[in-house]
Amino acid sequence: MVEINYKLLGIGIRKRRMALHMTQAELAERTDLSVSYISYLETGKKTPSLACLVSIADALDTTIDTLLTGTLTPSGK
Repeated sequence: MVEINYKLLGIGIRKRRMALHMTQAELAERTDLSVSYISYLETGKKTPSLACLVSIADALDTTIDTLLTGTLTPSGK
């Protein structure tokens, strides 16, 4: 079974957010999450639910795969 590295996930979220010139407050607003929760996710101190990850990926106009790995994984591979 593959384990998720939440610290790397947080780095992926932060990198994508920064690439879009978006603040933590803007991401929090778009996802209906708190700024402190976004901060905890970005530092790997909290474990997001699948629904939370989907919401964040949508707000960042990316996929969960990209947030987890830093690269887009083709479907079916």
